[in-house]
This record gives sequence, structure tokens and C-alpha cells, in this order.
Amino acid sequence: MRAPPAAARRPRHHLWWRWRWLAMAGSSGARKRKARRTRRPGPDPTALLTDDLVLEILARVPYRSLRRCLCVCQRWRALISHPDNTGRLPQTLAGVFYPMPWDPDDDGSHRYGFCNVSGTGLWSIDAAFSFLPDSERERLFLLDCCNGLILCRSYRFADDNEFHYLVVNPATEKWVAVPVTRRWSNKVQTVRLDPGVSPHFYVFEFQADYDEDGSDDDGDDDGDGHVLGVKIYSSATGAWIDKQSGWSMEILLQMDFKSVFLDGVMYVIATQCVIGAVDVMGETWRIIEFPRSEGSPFYDTGPGFLDLSQGRLHLANDDDMVGDKLAIWVLEDKDSEEWTLKHTVLFKHLAGGKPFGFGISDITVVAIHPDRNMVFYIIGRYEKTLMSYEMGSGKVSIIRDLGRPYDDHFLPYVPLFSNLLPDGGNQ
Repeated sequence: MRAPPAAARRPRHHLWWRWRWLAMAGSSGARKRKARRTRRPGPDPTALLTDDLVLEILARVPYRSLRRCLCVCQRWRALISHPDNTGRLPQTLAGVFYPMPWDPDDDGSHRYGFCNVSGTGLWSIDAAFSFLPDSERERLFLLDCCNGLILCRSYRFADDNEFHYLVVNPATEKWVAVPVTRRWSNKVQTVRLDPGVSPHFYVFEFQADYDEDGSDDDGDDDGDGHVLGVKIYSSATGAWIDKQSGWSMEILLQMDFKSVFLDGVMYVIATQCVIGAVDVMGETWRIIEFPRSEGSPFYDTGPGFLDLSQGRLHLANDDDMVGDKLAIWVLEDKDSEEWTLKHTVLFKHLAGGKPFGFGISDITVVAIHPDRNMVFYIIGRYEKTLMSYEMGSGKVSIIRDLGRPYDDHFLPYVPLFSNLLPDGGNQ
């Protein structure tokens, strides 16, 4: 019989050492992995910051980022949620100022109400502006609201045609007068406010080509009300500048349109289905055409509503093939004219079962939520109702029946708690 091979006759004790070495190596790796899993985390660097320092940091982030910070840790969540810190942190849409029904027994003053749309009972704004002197409150008209400041026109003079402007912060109950007294003129077509992000604000006063009696300057037929130029007031200088229109076309502005201020530029909607843009120095003028649905048979669209949402310009209008839908567009790049269709919804759906006519004439968009995909609008030609529409879920909600307001001028409001007014404003 053949002897077994030499390899088979070799002692196998060397295999035992190999197995032991492998077992030891495996055990060591397992211990290292277990140690990594059970290792305690290092000290949190933010724990070294005082609450005041954390709040100072959180006060400088956008509202959407602030909501994400709720998930960082329990301490941050407690700081953000605490009622005492509300005034120091960024805010979002709190509600809408609306004109109250006309009272034949009052002194001619316009009265306003405030409707909370935040979903909480946190915001209760003094819509009567009782913190203002009686002389200023008697005949006060709310013109515009931007970044927490409200621009008002006050008729406190003996001459009914004379007025001046007030800039009011309802959250802090402070106000300041714009140091100019003016007489009513048809050339003062509309006024818009821009507080921006600096410690100062601007007032835009667009001039139209009407005489005092509503006729044109030269007695010809050219006085159609198009914009001649703009006067811009800066609270930093305390002075007005006067600039001629630099737009490439003659445009007309509606009295109750919504304007938007973004990165030092004011955007306004014109009746010619375009958006006019002008900077705070009155040097740069642009025209941006409305978007239109692909294949739409209509050249002109509805008047449209412009707002700033999630950091981008949004436009709502009725541009859809047969005009039975509300379309929401987004200007992805403010320096271009590339619009993206974000959402469409049937007007009939927005009515939510309420009596509804046909088209956008029965619906007035008053706000696009600054941080959510939500639209707020008024429905009804006589009896008005404030409603909301959630783009994601399609949910329609009734917020409040407003009765019969004396006009259709509604102002969405985002609170501002910083002392933005020069010298802190007056009290």
C-alpha cells in the first residue's frame, strides 16, 4: 500500500495557532466595533452658549430655517417655542387687515378689522390703532403693508384735500410721520412701502399723467393715466428724490394691486399684463412679461396678483386655456423672465360650495403664504368670505365671513418686532 503524501503526515499543530490567531483577531474587531457603538458622544459645542446668544443666532435665520431648528435639540425647541421669545425671532404670516362694513353714523373714518390666519390664537392686533393720537386716527386710510410696517394716509388737516403719511408698526405700537404734507392729486396714483432689511424704509409714490380734474396735462388725448415717474422717500436721508419713468413702455397701475420688494427692487403689476420693476435709487427700470400657458389662445390674461413666497416671486392669475382655473407661477430667477407653472386649481373648487359666478372676477387673491404652499383669497361680489387653499392637499377652508366691506383693499400682515423705525418711532 502506498504511503500517504508528506503533507498528510505533517503535524497539524500549526493549524491550531492559525485558528487561534484568527479567533483573536475577530474578537478584537468585535470589541472595537462594540466600543464604537457604546462610545459616549463628545460635548456639545452649543451647550457652551448662553440662551441669549442662541436666541441672537436664531433671530438671524429665515423663518423656514427656524422651524427646522426645532428638531435640533430639546433646549432649542424650548427656546423657540417659549412665548417670551416670540418677539425676538422671525415671524410668518399672522393675519389680514380688512375694511369693516361702512357705518353711516361714523365721522367718515375708515374702520379696519384683523383676521388671524396663523392657525393659533397668538396674534391679536389692535386694528383700531388706538395707540396713535386721536388727531391721527380720525381719518386714517391703510395703503400698504410690507415686512411688518403699514403705510397710512392721515387726513388730520382742516383742508380735506391735505394729508400726510404715517409708517406704523402695530406689533411694537410705534410710528413715525413722513415729513411731507401733500394735497390730493390724481397724479399720485399709488403709494408703496419698502422697509427692506436695513434700519430704514422707503416710500414709493408713482405719478400718473392726470391733472387735478382728471384731464391730461396738454389738453390732448394722451392723458390716459400711464406712469410718468416716481418719487421715492428714504428714511435714511429724510428726503424725496424724483425720477422720470425709465420703463420701455407706457404702463398703467391699478390702485389696489400688491407690490413686492426683493433685494432693493420694487415689483409692481401693470394693467398691460406686465410687471414693472424699479430700484430704490430710481436708476434701474425693467419690464417683465406675464407668463402664459403653452397653447393658450388668449394673448391677454387676468390682472394677476404678485407676492413673495419662499424667497421667490409668485404670480397668480387666470391664464388657462378657457379661463376657468387659477394658475400659480414662480419666477425661478428674478434676473430672468423664465416662469415655471407651479400649480393650477379650478375656480369652482376654490368656491368650496359657496355661490360662484364664473372666472376670477368672483375671487380676489389677497396673499400667497410666505413659507407654505397656501393661497388666501376673498370670494363673493357683495358678501365677502376669507378662505384658504392648500396646494399640496387641495384642502379649502373658510376662515371668516367679512360681511360687506366698503372696499376690496386687504393687507396681509407679518409682525415685525425690531426697532426698524428711525429713532425707535414715536409713541
